[in-house]
Amino acid sequence: MTHGVNRRFGRRSALALAVVSVAVLAAWSSVRTVARDEQGVVLRFGRVAAVEPPGIHVGLPWPFERVERVKSAEVRTMPVGFKLVDSVRGIPPAPDEVQWLTGDRNIVELRATVLYTVRDPVEYLFGTGTRPDSRPSARTGPQPRDFAIRAAAESVLSALLAAMPIDDVFAAGKTKLQLDSAERVQRLADELHLGIGVRGVNIVDVRAPAPVVSAFNDVQSARADRERSISEAAGYSAGVLPKARAQADRILREAEIFRAEAVESAHGIAESFTKLAHEIAKHPELGRRRLWIELAGQILARGRRIVVAPVPGGGRQTVFLGR
Repeated sequence: MTHGVNRRFGRRSALALAVVSVAVLAAWSSVRTVARDEQGVVLRFGRVAAVEPPGIHVGLPWPFERVERVKSAEVRTMPVGFKLVDSVRGIPPAPDEVQWLTGDRNIVELRATVLYTVRDPVEYLFGTGTRPDSRPSARTGPQPRDFAIRAAAESVLSALLAAMPIDDVFAAGKTKLQLDSAERVQRLADELHLGIGVRGVNIVDVRAPAPVVSAFNDVQSARADRERSISEAAGYSAGVLPKARAQADRILREAEIFRAEAVESAHGIAESFTKLAHEIAKHPELGRRRLWIELAGQILARGRRIVVAPVPGGGRQTVFLGR
């Protein structure tokens, strides 16, 4: 009889211990902590119930609720045109992975990185691109959704490079390519409900393929010579133009002075002629005599003159006055 009592007491103790254990486990699992750089997505019976900010929260115990934590403040990097693991190991990327076709049908090798953060944790975990047989978690490394970002970036870069000549890819068009690609990747990610915010697209490296790198170097050298010649011509122009403008200004000033003197002289001659004509009108005979004397003086000044003068004792003396 004592043995039966002990058995019943043991069963009750085990049951009580199990109940206490379950209660403790339920109480422990109902309290959850979300780190400062995370957001917690609460799943209640498998459906999204809420998004919890950083801090300590209380909810239903497991298995009624569980929390998927996503590092929303972390800036992540997705390589495009290469793989980070292969890059660390020194393994070059495959040609079909790193080579791109430009608008003028040239081939370039381009490596880029997409910098992004998780903007909407619900879309990031359960939006388009998540395999139903995988349970994504930010703690287990890149998920299928992260590689959807690479596919989106590859699509965008292919479209942009196909519209650019190769000279722009190597020169000033590189900055515009980065800005346009970041904007388009963000737009495509929104359409696919990836739940990310693109912080930027960086062109890590862009170069010519190895078999034609010498030809590209020649082209770059010729382009540098052209730019140097343009710079020299611009410098020469910058030195010549001010001198030419200064000379033109000096000529204009001299012409203005000559014009003013000529006009003033003409006004004086006209005024003198007017006065002379007025006086001649008063005394026409005196005017004709003066005009004859002035005309004779002008004619004699230009020609050879012969003067015949009388001499004492009779006779005449002829004197030739040359010009």
